[in-house]
Amino acid sequence: MPLRLRLPAPCQSQRRAAASWAAAVADHARAGRHAAALTVFRRVLAAHPAAAVDELAYSALLRCRDARLAYQIHAQACRRGLAASNPVLACSLLAFYSAARSDLPAAASLFDEMPRRDAVAYTAMMSAFVRAGDWAQALALYPRMLAAGAAPPTEHTFANLLALCASRQLCCHGRQLHAQLLRWGADLNLVLKTALLHMYSSCGFMDHAHAVLCSTPDTDVVLWTAMIAGYSRAGDLQAALRMFRHMEQAGVLPSAFTFSGIITACASSSSAQPQASQTGRQLHARVFKFALEHDISVCNALVDLYSKSSARLLDLLHAFRATDSPNVVSWTALIAGLARHGRDKDAFAAFAEMRASEVQPNSFTVSTLLKGCSSSSESDSFLHATKIHAYVLKTSLGSLDVSVGNSLVHLYSRFARMDDAWAVATTMACARDNLTYTSLAKGLNQIGLPSKALEMVVHMFREEVRIDGFSLACFLSAAATLPSIEPGKHLHCCSLKLGLSSQVSVSNSLINMYSKHKCVEDAKSVFHSIREPSVVSWNALISGLAYNNGCYYEALSVFEDMTLAGAQPDSITSSAVLYACTHGGFVDIGINHFNSMRNSFGVSPQRSHYTLFLDMLGRVGRLTEAACTIEAMPIRPDVSMYKNLLAFCELHNDLSVAENITRKALELYPSDTVFQNTLSGISGAPWEHRMKSDADIQAKA
Repeated sequence: MPLRLRLPAPCQSQRRAAASWAAAVADHARAGRHAAALTVFRRVLAAHPAAAVDELAYSALLRCRDARLAYQIHAQACRRGLAASNPVLACSLLAFYSAARSDLPAAASLFDEMPRRDAVAYTAMMSAFVRAGDWAQALALYPRMLAAGAAPPTEHTFANLLALCASRQLCCHGRQLHAQLLRWGADLNLVLKTALLHMYSSCGFMDHAHAVLCSTPDTDVVLWTAMIAGYSRAGDLQAALRMFRHMEQAGVLPSAFTFSGIITACASSSSAQPQASQTGRQLHARVFKFALEHDISVCNALVDLYSKSSARLLDLLHAFRATDSPNVVSWTALIAGLARHGRDKDAFAAFAEMRASEVQPNSFTVSTLLKGCSSSSESDSFLHATKIHAYVLKTSLGSLDVSVGNSLVHLYSRFARMDDAWAVATTMACARDNLTYTSLAKGLNQIGLPSKALEMVVHMFREEVRIDGFSLACFLSAAATLPSIEPGKHLHCCSLKLGLSSQVSVSNSLINMYSKHKCVEDAKSVFHSIREPSVVSWNALISGLAYNNGCYYEALSVFEDMTLAGAQPDSITSSAVLYACTHGGFVDIGINHFNSMRNSFGVSPQRSHYTLFLDMLGRVGRLTEAACTIEAMPIRPDVSMYKNLLAFCELHNDLSVAENITRKALELYPSDTVFQNTLSGISGAPWEHRMKSDADIQAKA
């Protein structure tokens, strides 16, 4: 019979102490009393440095989310050989590193040292990679897991991987995971079906998402909400509304997130679909039925809706005030709405109130406010913007987030403060992108420095910043104003190399550039290379022929081709056509076009059209028609119209029309003496004398 050795008393007391404090630590951690758990742990270590600790106590301590303590536990576990060999502790450490995003290399090293890895370990490591943004490594672990013959992936593993595929729009990987689930005969519960539906809808495969929904006999509000959100992301408001109605018909009550999603869809579509705003207002009324009017997500969606639509400012303020505790999203939407309504001072006041309420603005808040300043013409807006810039430099945003930096560059460029714009761009260092350089180029071109604007292309190539169609169109606009065509041709070659020549915006800019340099054939060649010319493309060619090259007949011929092609002329088209008729002498064509603008093309004549039309009639001496036109105008004629018409009266020596025009002009502009002087030159007698003679004749009569 083997002897049973009795442990010395100190060892037994040490074991009892370890067991008791381990239990105390676990109890505190499970109850969420993390501070108490840490206090017990540190006291026992101070009193018993050599106390033995089991993996359960370590795991409980790791729930406290203390990074310094985690490293200490990891080091102690390594000394005792528990870190990699004990699966419970190893998975707890991996879960900590995953949640805290504290040390991905340490997590990867620990994972590689584990002799046996189960599904929990793989899932924890995948989560660590996902949180670190390394989706490629996360997906690479899945085939390793299958090849290693580990236990089948858990529901949590699949949900994580599907969420990753959704965020990166990796539909191919997501479909493989779906096939793997079906192959294993896994039970597709609500969690997995929601993850699958979200993955398919995020990737734009709405038919597949709908199939997942239809395969669920007992659908709940989470699945319906995910489906509605998918249609909203796809920009299909009608499908989202149809799904909302189907959900209610199925007897499923909408949640706050359901209303938030569908109202956000209405807000996103309000600019393109005017009825979307009205639909959003109707949904707002439905919110009260479910007592969700104070829910933060619903309130934020409503503030966003009223800020983007043409609703009254009062509606926006009411939606915001319904929020009991506005968060950064609420304040940002309010500021954006005030800026869109042209209430810049109120937007800055809201920003100040936001800071006073201890809600910290983020980069999107600041960039939204700066964009509002850029679109405003008020002098105070620039002063407010400089104060916002000072705030940015003082806060954590001082490192210049790319969106904030670009907003500042755009702002200073908009106000022609190019030294300040360049100073901001310099501080952005590696964060500069194509928007940064495009804003700089637009600002330089705006102040008459097109050569400097084109230097931004060199900077972009040097820093390997991608040039897109918007940037290239901006550079081509600068090249169009240069005396030499060579920079424009170089940019044309650049568009071919980058595969941007097929973009309509680039083609339109090329047509404009070649037209301004009198290269008509090159402009027409670019136009004919466009597969489906837009109205902007037609306008670019017609305007280039008429304004820049004097090819008036050809401009009218292209206009005829435009109407035959089914393109809808707009206000710019009509201006170019009237200009060609005026300077080319095609008066009858011009009169016919002017009279048919509204009925044939749906274009209401604007002041610029009337000016061109009157100029055309005046040049050929059809002054009576011109006078009738100016009297029948639905808008108030300006001084220049009368003065130009009087100049034509002098040219053609038409005194009767001149007198009539002068009387009409003096009724509208009695303080302007130019009309009297012009008429005196025509009649050879002072205007006052003729007025007196008229009065005498009337008195005798």
